[in-house]
Amino acid sequence: MEPNGAVAVLVVDDNEDIRETLALVLSGCGYRCESAKNGVEAMQRVRRARFDAVVTDLEMPEMDGIALTRELRQSFANLPVMIMTGHSDDDHRETAFRAGAREFPGEAL
Repeated sequence: MEPNGAVAVLVVDDNEDIRETLALVLSGCGYRCESAKNGVEAMQRVRRARFDAVVTDLEMPEMDGIALTRELRQSFANLPVMIMTGHSDDDHRETAFRAGAREFPGEAL
């Protein structure tokens, strides 16, 4: 948590409209949000600033949500990650949880 009490959330999605809308909604709920357009950019941001949670899309170019979650687990083991997608199925859910995600649409670890 930041010194002012705001929880810092990194929103990761290659779709700019979704990324901005989610950040706007979370900001309206009192979270401090930053965003990244893919996993590569997200890892750069996480290495430069402290975040309390990451919300990421599953399917993105360069580094998808599963690869991002694995990277975060290795470098920031206690950072909660929620993976979201419009293409939910059991294979994605299982892969997300095995990678270390704590949340997946309709499921919680």
